[in-house]
Formats: sequence, C-alpha cells, structure tokens
Amino acid sequence: MIKRLTHIALLTGTVALFFSCKDMTPKNHGPIVLGDSSTIVTENDPQKLRDMVTDLHPVIPEPKDTVETKPQASAPDTAGKAKPAVAATPQPAALPNVPGLKAEFKDVSVLIPGLNAKLAGRADLHKANGAVYTLVSGDVEGGTIKLTGNITKVSQRYQSVVVLKNNMGTLPLESLSVTTDWETVKGGNNQYRITDLDSKSLEYPHAGGSAIRSAISKAAKRRHYSRRKIEDLEESVHRVRAANQKPLYVELRSVMWKIDGKDANGKMFSKQIRIDIPM
Repeated sequence: MIKRLTHIALLTGTVALFFSCKDMTPKNHGPIVLGDSSTIVTENDPQKLRDMVTDLHPVIPEPKDTVETKPQASAPDTAGKAKPAVAATPQPAALPNVPGLKAEFKDVSVLIPGLNAKLAGRADLHKANGAVYTLVSGDVEGGTIKLTGNITKVSQRYQSVVVLKNNMGTLPLESLSVTTDWETVKGGNNQYRITDLDSKSLEYPHAGGSAIRSAISKAAKRRHYSRRKIEDLEESVHRVRAANQKPLYVELRSVMWKIDGKDANGKMFSKQIRIDIPM
C-alpha cells in the first residue's frame, strides 16, 4: 500500500513540473520606439563603438610572381677581341664648284649659281647666323638654291618698291613698298627653285593719286631735288591712279631666305641670307 502511494506521488509531481515548464513563454516587448529612453542602449567601450568600415586597414599581401624566370646567359668573353666597327655618319655631298653666290655656314653651305653678289661684313661665316649681299650681276628670279646638310625647310620673303621712271630719271619711292610674309619654298634633295620674284608677281601697295604724289615729294626732298623738279615729277603722274601704272613700276628691292635644319647632334638651326638689289 505504501509503495503504491509513493508511485502516485512521484507521477503527480512529474506531471505538474511538465505543465509548469510549458507555460514559460517569452514576453513580447513590442517595436522599438524612437525617442523612448528605455529602449536606448548606451555603450562606453570605444572598441565596440568604432566604425569598422573606415577604421579597417587590412594588410593585403602582394601577389608573388609565379612565372618561372630563366637564368640570364652569361655575357661572352670579349677580352682580346676587336669591337665591331660603328657605321660613320654619312657626310653631305659637297656643292658643285661653279660660279655663283656661295655662303658657307657652320651647319649648312649655300650656293646660288649664276649670281655675282658682294658680301657685306666678314667673309668668315662659320659662326654667323646670317649674311647680307648686294647683287652685282645675274637674275635672282628662276635661280636655284643648292644646299648641304640636314635641311627641313626653306622659306622666302621679299621687299618690293614702287619706282618712278621717266625722262627725268629714276626715283625709288621708299614710302610705297611692301614686305611680304615668309612663304615656304618648294624643293627637294637640297635644291629649291626661286620663283614669284618677276615684276608681274611682285606685290605692291594700294595707293591713289594723292598718295603717289606725296610719296614722290618725300623721295625727291630726301635727295635734295629742286622745287621746280619736284613739281615736274608730280605733274608727270597727274593721271596715274595705281602704283603699278606707268610711269610707275614695281621692282624687287631685296629678297631673303631662311634655312632651317638640324646639325649633326640633332639640334635645330636657322640661317638667313639677304640679297639687296641696287636701284
């Protein structure tokens, strides 16, 4: 009888314990409300508050070169052996030995066959960057410029002047002149043709009758002409309305060439030549 009561008591306790554990459900506190101080968690540990995005500085190992490198072959022993010869820089061909204007600069030589011109200043142009000549004889138009050296470009410019020619003489009108811009000269193989210097191709200033008579007066006074002669010269052009109308003529006063190139070391150089034509 006592054992039966003991088993009943144990069974009753076990069932009661089972139902008490089943009734322990978690409490729902609801959503977090902004501004509610009871839902704010305060943390004072800086290690737990730091920004892991900006504070993170990972160390990334550099990838190793996995390509198998072959050992370099040892340089052959050249002791006692002759070094291969280095090709010499070819020298420019010499200019032909013919009569003409000849200018020999350090990096370039210039020849214009058929021109007889007198050099102004020192004859040694080795250290000069330019040269000025006065034409003695020959025709510049239609000539050829022959050069030596490494030439990259040749340019030409000229000055034209209006000249009065009649039975009273020849009078250059310096105030009626034109100086052109630089123009590239066509050519190749260090030979460049001289063109556009004939009387029909020369540029001239646009001037009316009044400007022409004023230019005549200035040029005559500069040469100390008498007043009567100046009046006669002005009268001779009273019907002229253009600077190229007879007895006015457009003539070449001077021509200049600029020669650009490279020296033996690849450095750029520029030389100029000017020929003045006497009036």
